[in-house]
Amino acid sequence: MKQIEQDLKKGNTILEEVPVPKISRGQVLIKTHRSLVSPGIERMLVEFGKSNLISKAKQKPDGVKQVFDKIKTDGLAPRDFRDCI
Repeated sequence: MKQIEQDLKKGNTILEEVPVPKISRGQVLIKTHRSLVSPGIERMLVEFGKSNLISKAKQKPDGVKQVFDKIKTDGLAPRDFRDCI
């Protein structure tokens, strides 16, 4: 079975041969015949993951707005805002 892996330090996307996963009762294994991966999107995700918080905020202004809206409605308390940015 083939699997795509990303090296986040180098930015490489690698197609690896891996063992077929074992399935348990109540699970199914779906055989995929074709799939499409966009190298541009994969590269963008690697670059976004490497960038610092300020760069991420500049790239996702809507996420920054969500953080400030959440602070306005819920107040400023210890929270995890990583899912917004």
